[in-house]
Amino acid sequence: MLSIAAGSAGGQLLALAAAPLLARIYRPADFGHFTVVAALAVTLGTVAALRFEMAIPLPEREGDARALVVLGLVASGGTGGVGAVLVLVAGDEVARWFGQPELASWLWVTPPCAAALGAVLVLNQFAVRHRRYGMIGRRNLFQSLAVVVTQVTAGVAGLRTGGLLFGFGFGQVVAAAVLMRDARGRVWGGRADREPRRLLAVARRYRRFPLLMAPSGLLNVLGTQLPVLLIAYWYGSTVAGWLGLTQRVIAMPVALVASAVAQVYLAEIAGAARQQPAAGRRIFLAASRRLSLVAAPSAVAVLVAAPTLFSLVFGSQWRSSGGYAQAMAVFMAAQFVASPLSQTLVVFERQGRQLAWDVSRVLVVGGAVSVVALLGGSPLTAVWTFGVAGALSYGAGWLMSLRVVTAASRIGGRAGSDRQLVSPR
Repeated sequence: MLSIAAGSAGGQLLALAAAPLLARIYRPADFGHFTVVAALAVTLGTVAALRFEMAIPLPEREGDARALVVLGLVASGGTGGVGAVLVLVAGDEVARWFGQPELASWLWVTPPCAAALGAVLVLNQFAVRHRRYGMIGRRNLFQSLAVVVTQVTAGVAGLRTGGLLFGFGFGQVVAAAVLMRDARGRVWGGRADREPRRLLAVARRYRRFPLLMAPSGLLNVLGTQLPVLLIAYWYGSTVAGWLGLTQRVIAMPVALVASAVAQVYLAEIAGAARQQPAAGRRIFLAASRRLSLVAAPSAVAVLVAAPTLFSLVFGSQWRSSGGYAQAMAVFMAAQFVASPLSQTLVVFERQGRQLAWDVSRVLVVGGAVSVVALLGGSPLTAVWTFGVAGALSYGAGWLMSLRVVTAASRIGGRAGSDRQLVSPR
């Protein structure tokens, strides 16, 4: 975890140091347009590989893992191509739906960003399988560096919304290139594993991931991104920009640190599931305690100091972002703890439960924000509703994962006891 977090910390320190400069280069409306396009790209990119990447750490045979990498990369490219056609056909309509016609000029960035993000997810899981944690940390650092340099340079050159978007997309491309360079020999080492017949056999073996986990992954990311899109729809680009800066300063560091934990936790819990299921509950609870020790004081600090700090650091026009940070503090803490551990359901192949939780979260969070907007509530009230509903949903997801890993530990413990009771003849 420290190997990954070291790179993440360097990248996030750079991003946080650049945030006050970006807040003065770009307007809230620019951040609003960027927030909408980035939310669409993240939503599409999360499922671009059809969730084959989630299966990569699981096979005992290395050839199956290589085949899953190829399947994921091909699916990511295909998703980007389909997305490009959809933008060409319906881009103007999407921009009108948000009441932001200027978005039509930038929606074309969404498909390539989504395809690059899908490739990053695939290659990152392959690095997790081989415990290449230092490389994952360097990927985080280079990705943040590429984003910041591009966004600042483009903003100074006068490229408004496009500068933020180009930085986001270029960061994904750099991350994919770093991971591909490290994995190239291992991925392309077995030609037989890339033959169509072999790929088809592996796809059939792990068909539950595209059939169940892809819809579940889409719903999972919508639980976070749909409220942002709804707030942009109901309240306009300026409000979306305030919320976008809040996410950049508060949510992105949380997400990257949680991602570092998630990658290590996935490797450890997957190993326990294969070899020692009885240890799963202990691993789960130990990770929960450590995450909580970081999440709780961080949430308190945001609740106490956010409005003052946002005004001081970013300027008076961003004071509303400080209020939004307060509204999102508990949500961020719950996400920080529960999100990395939600992979427990994947490892123990409880895809049905994961899908049920994802459906309920989208309905609860998206519905809560929509009800507030329809009743004429203020943007701040909508963001508070988003935060509280999201925190409750993550709490329910944590309890579900705990039940699954506890049941697996009990079964594994009984199996171990039975083996000890059997004496050799």
